[in-house]
Amino acid sequence: MGSCCSSKHYTNIEKYVSAKMTEAIEKNSVDKIRELIIKYTLATINKEPLFNINQAIVKIYSHDMNALGYALFLGYTESFAVILELGKAKLSIMSKFYANLSKRPIDIICELGHKQLLEFYMPFYLGKNDEIEESDSDSLSLSFSRSKNTKSHINEKSKSLMPMSIMSPLHRATEKGRLNIIQFIWEYFQNRTPPKEFNVHHQDEYTGDNCALISCKTGSLELMRFLFESCKADFHIFNKRKENAIQLLAVWSKKKKQKRFKECFVYAIENIGVDYTYEFEETLLVLEDKSIVAYLEEKLKFDGISISKSRIDEKYSISKNRVPVSMDPALEIKLSRIRGTRFNFQELFKEELENSQQELSSIREQEVQSFSNLTIMEGK
Repeated sequence: MGSCCSSKHYTNIEKYVSAKMTEAIEKNSVDKIRELIIKYTLATINKEPLFNINQAIVKIYSHDMNALGYALFLGYTESFAVILELGKAKLSIMSKFYANLSKRPIDIICELGHKQLLEFYMPFYLGKNDEIEESDSDSLSLSFSRSKNTKSHINEKSKSLMPMSIMSPLHRATEKGRLNIIQFIWEYFQNRTPPKEFNVHHQDEYTGDNCALISCKTGSLELMRFLFESCKADFHIFNKRKENAIQLLAVWSKKKKQKRFKECFVYAIENIGVDYTYEFEETLLVLEDKSIVAYLEEKLKFDGISISKSRIDEKYSISKNRVPVSMDPALEIKLSRIRGTRFNFQELFKEELENSQQELSSIREQEVQSFSNLTIMEGK
């Protein structure tokens, strides 16, 4: 009986501390977090801790997350630091939680643009202090979840937590248009060789994209300008789909339908000098922004290529000159008799099948030559 009551007591304590810790992190209340850590998570000579700082307290996109990981997700550097240092939370266990989201903590920081937290976290990442350890106890409670009615911090940012293909942290930041992250990483490695995941010139092994090409998908002129003018990123390469920067700008201007792509398009041609004549028909075919279409047509005309999107659309139109296939009148009559799902091929085409059998049986044996598994009929 005593054991049962004790178990319930600890369960209630866990729920209480989890709720209070979650609330304190969401408010970035460092003093409250410190108070909870001292009161419930630290062991003393006389007592064991009542709460494991590494256990889950909240759900992020339907996945469990602990206090350290939650502070990281929200980008609260002070809260993260006090949980890590005073609470002695383990970076490796936080990484284990994020592995269930197919992400690493460094990916989240860069995707969500937490620059201050990145400054604090970068030495831990480079020192491999956040790598998942085999010594992390599997018995650790990683599955504690709050009630369905409990608030979780899920907003538009959390959509980026959906599992996706492996990308470097820098490529993720570029894809999200996080210029502040890219600037910090560029400056951080100014006087040393960066690892490939922080190298602006690195091409993704699966897509062939580098930061320059990825920036073309964002429609951010400021980002493109920084990569080209400060980082000297190469906008002239092709990815593994044989697409160049102009084609990517065309495709993503159609997907995002934002007017800012026009200035990116002009900058890529006028300032960077990307070849806009490369497969120009495909580019025109994809483009929908009328201002970009007019600009590209004018550039091509200046180069002696007289072409228009309307002519390209007509040339590649799927329905152009398509003539409806006429149906044999006799077959049309037969098919008109079908009702519902009752369809018997042999019954419907009984006469045709009998005629076919007669024709096949009239073929002389010497006109058929067997060759391996093939049967070849000699022509008359």
